[in-house]
Amino acid sequence: MKKFFCIITSALCLFFLAIGASAQTINLNASALIPQVSLFLSPNIGSFEEDSTFTVPILIDTKGNNINSIDLRLKFDQNKLSIVGPSGENSIIGVWVEPPVYDNTLGTAKYVGVIPGGIITSSGLISSITFKAKGVGRATISLDANSKVLLNDGQGTATRTNLGRVDYTIFTKASPGVNVFSETHPFPSEWYNNNNPVFSWEKEAGITEFSYVLDNKPGTVPDNTAEGDDITVQFKDLKDGIWYFHIKSNKRGIWGSPSTFITRIDTSPPADFKPTTDYLLASVAFIERALVSFFTTDNLSGIDHYEVGVIDKSQPATASPIFIESESPFQVALSEGANLHVVVRAFDRAGNVRESGIDIATPFFINNFVKNNSVNIILGILIAVISLLILHYLFGHHFLHHFRKAVKVFKEDEIGDNTPPPPTVPPADLRQYT
Repeated sequence: MKKFFCIITSALCLFFLAIGASAQTINLNASALIPQVSLFLSPNIGSFEEDSTFTVPILIDTKGNNINSIDLRLKFDQNKLSIVGPSGENSIIGVWVEPPVYDNTLGTAKYVGVIPGGIITSSGLISSITFKAKGVGRATISLDANSKVLLNDGQGTATRTNLGRVDYTIFTKASPGVNVFSETHPFPSEWYNNNNPVFSWEKEAGITEFSYVLDNKPGTVPDNTAEGDDITVQFKDLKDGIWYFHIKSNKRGIWGSPSTFITRIDTSPPADFKPTTDYLLASVAFIERALVSFFTTDNLSGIDHYEVGVIDKSQPATASPIFIESESPFQVALSEGANLHVVVRAFDRAGNVRESGIDIATPFFINNFVKNNSVNIILGILIAVISLLILHYLFGHHFLHHFRKAVKVFKEDEIGDNTPPPPTVPPADLRQYT
């Protein structure tokens, strides 16, 4: 009896141990028996400027399992982000069971499709989504818990899916260059004789203050010290030269890129000059003309043009000349007894003017002499011509002929004097000894 009791006790112990061991084994291996896959987004972290766009790929790692069906649900912060370009290109999904859809109001997106034949991959592309950063702050994109991935096992076995999540930082967009303009000096390439320029600029939404500086250096960047939120400023009594107005704006604590506006100032007139005069006499009408020549320079803006006006001093003092644009020299017609004053104005490209004048009167001694002695002048010219002809005839045909003859005789005599004497022949009786 005692032996039987021991056998029964041992059997019960073995039974309970077997039950305990079996229960422990089931609890430990249940999760390990379910296939796992991972859905994730790329990049994991990032910072993007407000109003910029960026692309987020949705990828899958099947962990060595063969899958053939994906039902993906995406959530994003609709206050910070909006989808502008979902794309199914290059996707591992071959057949879309439902067309991909998204809702920027709710902040959701949905992709449902199958992969004929299945796939095993470590980074298979499901879709690429282009987001626009529309709000500043932290923006979250996550895969919803309702997302499913099924095995390619003929039974549609569900996998245990690890869902990815990313947090992006959207920072304030730096203000672009400020749009600057000037009513007093509107064109940066032109010169102005106003040395009190006024600059104005546009103020975009979100901009709170500006920093600016005016100098003669083209590459200056204003410091981060705010000058206020006004949109106009005036500078007075600037020196001649090229000036650069630099400005940048602050938007939500971030300083934007600087803008530069060029101003060219020239308040000095062209260099002093004095016109000169030359007289021309017409050979037939005996009417004189004066040529007025002029020239000057300008160190900054340069000479733009000249204008000339003629004042007749015999007219009333209230009469004003009409100035016409001209080049040097300027011709002035002179009548007998004319008494004129020619005014030349030199304009530089900034509108500054330098004026100079010269008096012009008819040269009476030339005019009167020609008019009063015209007959005598003509007779004198005829006599001079005849005299020249006679002299030419006499000297050319007689005097020169005799002169040439005399020279010839002289040369012949000189040649005769220089002829050597004939050789001396010795006597006959002395030839034998030679």
